[in-house]
This record gives sequence, C-alpha cells and structure tokens, in this order.
Amino acid sequence: MGTAKKTQQGDNELPYYKHALDQSSIVAITNQKGIITHVNENFCKISKYSKEELLGQDHRIINSGHHSKEFIREIWTTIANGKIWKGELKNKAKDSTFYWVDTTIIPFLDQYGKPYQYVAIRSDITDKKKGEEEIKKMLIKAEYQNKQLIDFCNIISHNLRAPLVNISMLLDFMEETEKEDEKEEAFQKIGPVVNHINEIFNKLVESLQVKQDLEILSKELDFRKCIEKSLIDFQTQIKEYNITTEIDCSEAPTVYYPEKYLDSIFSNLISNAIKYRSPDRNLVVKIKTKQINNDIHLSIEDNGLGINLKRHKDSIFKIRRTFHKHPDAKGLGLFMTKTQIDAMDGEIWVESQEQIGSTFFIKINNQKDEKSKNIIG
Repeated sequence: MGTAKKTQQGDNELPYYKHALDQSSIVAITNQKGIITHVNENFCKISKYSKEELLGQDHRIINSGHHSKEFIREIWTTIANGKIWKGELKNKAKDSTFYWVDTTIIPFLDQYGKPYQYVAIRSDITDKKKGEEEIKKMLIKAEYQNKQLIDFCNIISHNLRAPLVNISMLLDFMEETEKEDEKEEAFQKIGPVVNHINEIFNKLVESLQVKQDLEILSKELDFRKCIEKSLIDFQTQIKEYNITTEIDCSEAPTVYYPEKYLDSIFSNLISNAIKYRSPDRNLVVKIKTKQINNDIHLSIEDNGLGINLKRHKDSIFKIRRTFHKHPDAKGLGLFMTKTQIDAMDGEIWVESQEQIGSTFFIKINNQKDEKSKNIIG
C-alpha cells in the first residue's frame, strides 16, 4: 500500500515538474532520428517559429552554421550511446538573428538500453555570450593599442635620437665658441634639423590617427578618376621629364575604399616613381587593376632606378628608410602607404630589379557596401 501511494503521489507531481520546467527552460523532445515531436512555448519564443513550423522538423531548422560538422557529430555520437551531452550552442531564429543556449540533451533509453527519444533542456545565455564577446574585443583592442604604443616608442627612439643628438651637439658648440660667425653658422644648422624632427613627428601622429580610426567610411570609387586626379598634381614634372603614364582599369574599374586613403596611396607611389626615375631613359609609369576572387589587385610599375631587394627587403616600408640618394627623399611615403593599407586589411609588396624598375602590388579587400570597416576585426 505504501509503495503504491508513493507512486501515485509521484505521478500526481509530474505535471508540476513539467510546468516548472516549461516556465524556466527551453524544452524540445525528438524521436531517435532527431525529428522534433514536442516544443514548449519558450522554444517558440526564442526561435520565433510556431509549434506547427517546428513539429516534424529536425534541429537543422535552427542551425546557425557556427559549429563544425565534427562538433555536431560529436553531440550525436554521445547521445546515441546513451550518454548525456552538455554544452553551449549558437542557433539561428526564423528572422535570421542568432542566439546562444546552454544545453543539456538527455537520452531516454528503452529496455535494451537504446535511446528512443531525446529531451533537450536549454537556457538562454545570449546576453552572457555578448558580454564575453565584448570583453574579448576589448582585450584584443587593448593588446593592439599596447603594440601600437611599443611600436611608436621604438620608432621615436630610432628616428628622433640622431637629430636630437645633433641639436645638442650644435648647442654645445655654440656655448663653447666665442666666434660670432661660428655661432651663427651653428644656429643656421639647427633650423633644418628642427624642421626634420617636426616632419617625422607629424607623420607619426598621422599614422597613429590612421590606426586609431577604428571605423572609416568606404565608398565606391572610380579607379581611373582617382588616378587622373592624382596625376594632376604631377603635371609639371610629367611634362618637364617627358613621362608617359599608362592606365588600365578595364578588369576592375571600381573599388570600395576610403577616398582619402586611395588618393594618398596613388600620390605617394607616383611621387616615388618620379623621384627615382632613371637618368638613362624616359620614365614610363603603368597602373593596372585586376579582379582576383573577392579582392582587387592594384599594380604600379615603373622603369626607374629599382631597389636592391637583397639589401633592403626587410626595411622597405619602415619609416625613415631610403634606398637612393635624393635631396627630397624622406622615407615617409611608403611607411604611410603601408599604414593605410594595413588599416584596411590589405597587403602591399614590391618586385624590383636595380636599373630595370619596380612594381608595387596592393591587394585590396573590396568591401561592397558603405558600412564602416573595423580594422581590429
């Protein structure tokens, strides 16, 4: 009698347990093949599907594609062997929004120990996962900015030490000498050094601003128009030195990119080609664009002096590095160009032979929308 009474009492309590579970959790039941046979209101609410749309389906209806096939296979292997699986799943609702659930899948076993149905009990952890993602982004940003700071300190140390030492020596000389003409000569030498420091500092600040701009607007640009606009600034030199320019944008006529970056890239690379032209032949600059998969490849080729890549390969895009003696060479243009390209997840490299010429290649991650580009991903 006592046992029967307890069994009856347990059976009477089952609806209360089910009610408590339905109120607090997201519940789904499937048969042994994974076909959904029951869902509660919470499941419908978070998935945005009705019961009629879910019953008879399997869980692929809410598959987000986030998890690998191996991950899903591991879940099925576990529960098919009669074991409970616990973990976190990212699902996709009917309106294509994503949500995360902490999931426990319990196999119900028949008399032979084989699963005949599965009960999945879930809880919504979307806010928790968003918080974790924000923390992750903040850590990545902090690490990125810390690296920037280290790089900035190293650049300042490497590039400003020499001119500062130069100024210090000139000032010491002015204090030690009693000749006014020598003092005047030393004073005249300080001005260019100060201007040199100021130029480096301004370029470093500009490069930091590029890196600090975590979001910058891209828009559709016409390659040929951008190139021709840049060439206007060099018309005097083009005419004086009888320079030929060849433009071929037929394969990739447009690009989605920040306009100020693209203008700067063309200006710096065309300026370099003119600056380091060969005295033995008229300069020819060839600018071409290609579409390769989802990327655009831009090339700027010249028949100038070329670069000794064996000697300078690792320092081409570093600040204050020059490869030919030229009064206007400052070693800032390529540094700034690479900074801007890096900011847009692109790549730049060069192929060159001395006395034959150089070709700079740029791979552009073509973003076909007007959304801002996040440079730290």
